[in-house]
Amino acid sequence: MAETSVRRESSGGDRPNRTKRNRPPSPMSPRDLISDLPDAVIHHIFSFLPLRDVVKTSVLSKRWQSAWTTTTHLVFDGTYSSDFPSLVDSVLIRCRSPAVKRFHITRFRYDEALRPKLDLWLRFAEGCGVEDLRFAQREFFYKLPRFLYCLSRLVCLEVRGCCFSLGTAVRWPCLKVLSIRYAEMGDDILEGIVRGSPVLESLELHNCRSIKNIVIDSTSVKELILVNGWLSNFEKIWAPHLLSLRVLGVWHLRSVFRLDDVSSLVEAKLDFSVSSDRIGRDLFKVLEKLCGVSTITIGGWCLQVLSTLEMEGVSSPLSKCQNLILRAPVSQCELPGIAYMLRSSQCLEKLVIHLTRSCPVPFKVDEEIIEHFDEDLLCSRKGNFQCLAKHLKRVEIIDFAYGFESKHLLALIKFLLGDALALEKMIIKADLHAQRVKKRLRVTDLCELLGVSRNVLSYRRASQNAEVIFDYPLEEVSFEKHQKKILVSKRG
Repeated sequence: MAETSVRRESSGGDRPNRTKRNRPPSPMSPRDLISDLPDAVIHHIFSFLPLRDVVKTSVLSKRWQSAWTTTTHLVFDGTYSSDFPSLVDSVLIRCRSPAVKRFHITRFRYDEALRPKLDLWLRFAEGCGVEDLRFAQREFFYKLPRFLYCLSRLVCLEVRGCCFSLGTAVRWPCLKVLSIRYAEMGDDILEGIVRGSPVLESLELHNCRSIKNIVIDSTSVKELILVNGWLSNFEKIWAPHLLSLRVLGVWHLRSVFRLDDVSSLVEAKLDFSVSSDRIGRDLFKVLEKLCGVSTITIGGWCLQVLSTLEMEGVSSPLSKCQNLILRAPVSQCELPGIAYMLRSSQCLEKLVIHLTRSCPVPFKVDEEIIEHFDEDLLCSRKGNFQCLAKHLKRVEIIDFAYGFESKHLLALIKFLLGDALALEKMIIKADLHAQRVKKRLRVTDLCELLGVSRNVLSYRRASQNAEVIFDYPLEEVSFEKHQKKILVSKRG
């Protein structure tokens, strides 16, 4: 019998003798392991899903039939909803959660007939002790109800398209992050908000009208973000305890704002444009106030303004900046401004050039004057760049594939390599997978890009320790390994 059994195994019989190692695993238990998870874990999973998908879990089983009604995250997006108010109402009626951490109502069109519903929705959030509240509608202006100014557990708040009530005391004892977008509010309202938020850390004002002076005497507010001054008469910032200031977007101003007291700043970002051409001296005064800031970001429009000052021979304010970030296309209009910032930053250790498109509102630069600033003139002024002689150790150029054809960028790279005595690394990054680069680059462009890279490697280096690194995330092409292959492609 034993022999017969062996023969069946060797001849591929119907009942092979499987070893323990090859034995198939036992079938899974019919028990639903996910449903056995604690409610807190299920709610955490829900927080990563769109609310529509969370509600759909009710059809999975009896256990899931009511699980979604106790979710702590309610995020309503009115973009693709034909009857958004009814959707919100139907969910809130069924919701039984005693506490809601996140309550977002966004991207819906507001009209005055909807006001009673909005008040009820926000009253629901108040009753659940909401911590993260986001309320953003498309039309102006919904007047925030008074009870909203006294949410004791609120930590994060973002409102868009709203009006604030005059004379209403604000009491947000736990609020740390506040973003106000497209709002009507004056200086007194802003001061009342800051005064009533004793632990506020980050404040963002985006397209806020009627603010003239930003006065922040709170010691807790460390970050201020200002975006797009729409019909603004904004004049000054007084915030002696602020650590980070960012001014972004397009501003409709007659003159650049002034900085009265920002003595604690360690980071400043000036990536904005102004619809006025007579403000060069104003920007100079802003830079004077940033002389003690260690990290500074300058955008394209500001560099164009500084280009005018450079060509006029205006001396740059000496700065203690150690990290300088430039966000601009390096063209003829920005090159003198870059030289201006390099002369100013005598302690500079790290320079980052993030190549971008041209700014939406360009500064009117005198082309007849600016065209005389070329590589030779840049080199002739090298004695004025103390950072190149002593401190500059690292240079990063980001999105090189987006601007490798610029002769001004290549001139700047050549200048930095040839004069930075302490330089250790120059890293040139080209994100070829970025969508905007894919639309521009063809195979011939790629070969030209790599050819330009080889030329850069041949530039003279003032520092014996300087290392040039090309960071090109390509799986199919390696610059060093396939050098001959690339040359053949260029001939073809």
